[in-house]
Amino acid sequence: MPHRRRFWGAATRFAGVLLVAPLLLAARPASAQTGEGAADSFTVRDVQVDVTADNVNLARQQAFAQGQRQAFDRLMQRFTVPDEAAHLPEIGDAELDDLVLDVGVDQEKRSSVRYLATLSVRFKPDAVRRLLRTAGIAYVEWRGRPVIVLPVLKTENGPILWEAANPWRDAWNSAAAQGLVPLLVPPPPPAGQFPDDALQAATAGPDVIAAFAARFGAADLLVATGVIGRGDDGRATFDVALAGEGPLGGAISGTRNWQGETGEAIETVMRRAVAAIAAAINDAYKNDNMVPAGEATSLAVMVPLDGLAAWTTLRERLTRTTAVRGWEVGALSQTSASLVLHYVGQQPQLEAALVQNGLVLSWAEDHWILQTAQAKPATAP
Repeated sequence: MPHRRRFWGAATRFAGVLLVAPLLLAARPASAQTGEGAADSFTVRDVQVDVTADNVNLARQQAFAQGQRQAFDRLMQRFTVPDEAAHLPEIGDAELDDLVLDVGVDQEKRSSVRYLATLSVRFKPDAVRRLLRTAGIAYVEWRGRPVIVLPVLKTENGPILWEAANPWRDAWNSAAAQGLVPLLVPPPPPAGQFPDDALQAATAGPDVIAAFAARFGAADLLVATGVIGRGDDGRATFDVALAGEGPLGGAISGTRNWQGETGEAIETVMRRAVAAIAAAINDAYKNDNMVPAGEATSLAVMVPLDGLAAWTTLRERLTRTTAVRGWEVGALSQTSASLVLHYVGQQPQLEAALVQNGLVLSWAEDHWILQTAQAKPATAP
């Protein structure tokens, strides 16, 4: 486990709904909740620092200050687009320290005057959101639905996927894949099951991809097939063919190429490839889900429920929806709830953000209905 420590540094009611006390205990505003995945998007990993000073204690102090600054810059790149980030006010060291929750030391080396480390910096979600909103900057947060990634590596002995010695899969399981969109590599199936997965995935045909997506229950799936080579100058090369399904998996399909530096290990090249692909996926997500700053708008909705579990699921998905700033519970029962959602942006943006998190907003007769994507939505006007 890495060493981690803190361094200096109008509700509308619908008729016929019966309030149920046990459920009301679970009803809280979305702004008071933070899902695990959402909190993780405020963590920046693999921050490299190397500082020499008069003594190691001073070097360490300066290294952490540099690390926090690097991590903040990367966090802003993650959440915003360049045109928006340019409007950020200058953040002093003391203000930056107030935004940081804690710093983890994943690896470190030191001498009497030099300090080298790999850090993970966690930021305070509410403090960062408040900074962006105060500055009037549009931003995007964590996407609730992951992209399933199948990293296939072509070798002299044929393609590999689930095999233990697959450095391409290791790269996808590293910090290089961090970002707003969760990128999930499934665990290997039990021995003997699906022995042809690697060969089938390497073909990356539409029917094969659709079959994999159905098997993993994925709305987005990406097959990343890599080939290791070597250029005439002796440097390693890595070619990747991307084939996917879904709004994000399909958006970045195509071929990409990377070349290593002199003496650079192929594993390092693979990590750079993963970081670049993850950035492309995040950019595709940001393009369609950027929520503008501004005053929140309210919308009354009816939520069909099937007990406490359904309410818990819906609540978690609302929490992960960037456009939703909070909600109020008008009434709650075992079978339904009435909520007032407070959101920013236009309603089509809200609907798109809800869909990204497995929720559907639709119109029925004289009111809006909010339900999980698994349920059949009502007919829209």
